Amino acid sequence: MAKDKQLAEQVVEDFTKANLTPREKLIADFTVKVTRSPNACCPEDIQRLRGVNLSDRDIVSLVEIIAYYNMSTRLFEAMSTVE
Repeated sequence: MAKDKQLAEQVVEDFTKANLTPREKLIADFTVKVTRSPNACCPEDIQRLRGVNLSDRDIVSLVEIIAYYNMSTRLFEAMSTVE
């Protein structure tokens, strides 16, 4: 995806309208769910990710990346307000 500038721009603008594969769409939807309401994640979410050939290790890595990005973004935003 990184090599396709147009697709990258679509994802940044609105991933729901981007030309994603079903696998990419599922990962993006899961990312939003983890970000907005992590307590709403359920075993069915994991099963759906497994259904698009993500291993348990892939899923753990995905959640780690999402959590790290969310933490670093919040930290940066909070610290940027300090004068």
